[in-house]
Amino acid sequence: MLLSLKRLRQVLGVLWFIDGLLQLQPEMFSMNMINGVMKPMLEGQPGLIESNLQWIVNVVTSNLTFMNILIAVVQIAIGVLLITGLWVRATVIASMIWALIVWYGGEGLSMLLTGQASVLTGAPGAVMLYPLLGFVVYPREGSNDKEGLISRPVLRWVLAGFWIFAALLQLQPFWWQSQQISGAISDMVGGGGLNRFFVDPLLQWTANVTANAEIPLNIALIVVFLALGIGLAVVKKEQLVPFLIASIVVSAIIWYFTEAFGMIFTGMATDFNSGLLLVVMALACWPRESAAMESKRVRFSSDLRHRARAMSEEAQHT
Repeated sequence: MLLSLKRLRQVLGVLWFIDGLLQLQPEMFSMNMINGVMKPMLEGQPGLIESNLQWIVNVVTSNLTFMNILIAVVQIAIGVLLITGLWVRATVIASMIWALIVWYGGEGLSMLLTGQASVLTGAPGAVMLYPLLGFVVYPREGSNDKEGLISRPVLRWVLAGFWIFAALLQLQPFWWQSQQISGAISDMVGGGGLNRFFVDPLLQWTANVTANAEIPLNIALIVVFLALGIGLAVVKKEQLVPFLIASIVVSAIIWYFTEAFGMIFTGMATDFNSGLLLVVMALACWPRESAAMESKRVRFSSDLRHRARAMSEEAQHT
């Protein structure tokens, strides 16, 4: 399941490319994008940031078609360059700059300054995970394409830190109030499109079930996130795989039940949200085979091919 750096770069490129295409959806050129995507990020922001974000919303509103096309072109270009492997270093740097612009102007810093941010709703922001993975595939001199600027062991520590940070976010007073977790889930219902068939029924049921158990659920989330973070940080390489599998499972659950697949089926999505990126991160952390194990596997495969060839030749002679 280990993603080679080339394959990881291509996966990252495909995600950027699709994000660019999503920006060309008809709804993105209507006030639905302003009212449904940008204005909600103003809620609870500190005064100075709120006024600055409001100015950005006004500028985008006045130049909606141009801004959407600009965003689409930039993200499609980043995707194509990563997929093809052209100018990877420059593309990764450009993606970081672009991600910071989108993170601030389009996502309101993922609501981190509002006291309402949570991994359940995508914090600290999918757009910040893209350049992080970009630095994993950033070609480093003399690495023979085996290690990027961020090595896999370091990425494992980053993933561990992410889950610990996720636990800390759930400690905010906002998430101990009634109807907040269930409300975050029910807010994903009603986006329209194919979501009403594939996502909404199960999400509405989940919101109803969790409405009367928010405090125990929040405690459970904190425990799970801390266990993942501490486990990923301290276990030896030989015991890492079960924690990576657990991270993938938890990320997939979040992606479905609280992020609604990033609303990708509604016609209003701008990216896949963080759940899918966390799955890719876990796969990118997958431990590499030791040289001895790889050599043993190669010898075993060679022996199997040799025996199969010998049996085939023997059958032909008889």
